[in-house]
Order: sequence, then C-alpha cells, then structure tokens
Amino acid sequence: MSASVVVLGGPDSGKSNYIARLWTALREKKGELVEAVQPTDIDFVLEAAEHLFQGQFIHRSEQTEDRRDFEVTVGSRSNGKQAKIVVPDISGELWWRAVTDLDVSPDLIEDMRAASGALLFLREGSDQNIQPLDWITAKKYLSKLKVADDKGAPTQVMLCELIRFLELTLARRPDGTKPRLAVVVSAWDLVGVDVFERGPMSYLEEEYPMLAGRLDDVSTLDVQVFGLSVVGGDLDEASFKKSFLEKGIDGHGWVAIRATDTDAWTKDPDLTKPVAWAIGL
Repeated sequence: MSASVVVLGGPDSGKSNYIARLWTALREKKGELVEAVQPTDIDFVLEAAEHLFQGQFIHRSEQTEDRRDFEVTVGSRSNGKQAKIVVPDISGELWWRAVTDLDVSPDLIEDMRAASGALLFLREGSDQNIQPLDWITAKKYLSKLKVADDKGAPTQVMLCELIRFLELTLARRPDGTKPRLAVVVSAWDLVGVDVFERGPMSYLEEEYPMLAGRLDDVSTLDVQVFGLSVVGGDLDEASFKKSFLEKGIDGHGWVAIRATDTDAWTKDPDLTKPVAWAIGL
C-alpha cells in the first residue's frame, strides 16, 4: 500500500517540530505506527530532531524554496499493514503564497493530487498568527493613526483557503471514501486546564470562529481535530528544559484525543496518532 500525507500550515505553526518528533516516535516503536524500512534521505529530519535532542524548538523554518520531503515506510502494529508515506515539507511562507498568489508549482499540484490525507497545523500562542481587526474598537482611532504596514490576511482566512485548496486537490482514499484532514493545534500544553477539557475544536470556535465554521461545513473531507505537545511541555521554560535534558526525548510528548467511552479529552502518548488516522492503516 502507498499513502501520501501532506503536511501544511502557515509560518511557525509547528510542522517541522512535529515531523522531527514523528521520526523519533516511529523509531521508538511504541505507537500505532512504527518504522518498517530504514529511509535513505532524511538529512533535514535528522537536523530538526537534533534541535529537540538539545532542548530547543525549531521556532521557524528558513524561508526557502527547497523541497525537503520526508519519505518513510511505516507499519501498523495492530494489523501489520504497511504504507509508504511521502510528506512534502514546504515552508509556511510557500503555503501562504500558494493561496494568496496562486503560485503553485506543478510538482506540488501532483503531490496534492496523489495524497488522500493531510495534516493542517496551527500553533497556540504563535506571534505569527494574525488576528482579524476589531473594527468596532478600532474605528474611532483609525483617523488619528498612521496606517501600519500590512501584515497580511488574518491567519484563519488563510487556513480556510488552504482547506479549499485541499478540497480541490486531495484524492479519494483507496476504498472510495473521502480524503482525511487532521487539524493539529500544536503547543497544546500551553492552554489552561479548562481549555484542554473543552478540547481543541472548542478552542477553534472561540479563537478562530471562521475556521471552526469552515470545518463544520466541509462535506468533501473527513475531519478530525487533535491537540499536540511534541515534548510534553515548554522547552523555553528553564525547569522543564532541565528535566527534559536529564531524561531524554523518549516518552516525552502527547496528542490530545477524545476518549470514545467517556467523550473526555485525554493525553495519548502515541505521537503517530494524527498520521495514522490520516492514512487509515
């Protein structure tokens, strides 16, 4: 079986950190998916993983035109089925350009049409997130202030455009069902207990209502929302970083999923969950 999963999102959305942590999780062989065949060209993944090993997040990938694809054959621990996953890791800036300027390379279009699953990232607390202007509050000040440099469209508008892009390009799954979209809210360890208990979809409804509405309305994609903490805490916090470096990366990190029996949101240590669901092994 061959499966292609596209990982996308804006700048500083957590994509590179997740791909690096996914690789280490596959090698740990404790999750739903495990490494089945040793990949050959994974230099950029190893470089990204080295940042995590040293207790450093990759806060933002370089703005580069280079393709740094991650390709690996994985197997399911539950049924032994294998899939070759091809993950084109393209910078957030290039994804934004794809939807704003319709600047999409033929190679990328080909990859999108070959994929039947996608992971769409956004990060809690990122300073790259652009919120829509509060016109009611701002109106009385506009005539008094100089217009600032345009930072671009609000993040949720861009994410909605990426979803439309996925609707137009993703292929149906081998069994004829709809392609799958896993929406991943990274840095989920930063939210409070009350927000965690309500879940990432409730968070999107409050912080990104346009995006949440789009996800509710989409009929051409099978959608599931996850929370993510790649190492289980904030490496910019001295006490956590010290503990992390002492214990090592193994066993750190979790995915927030909704328990089927209780409907409560819980921390699952299997960091392969979003990809496993997206490819449906």
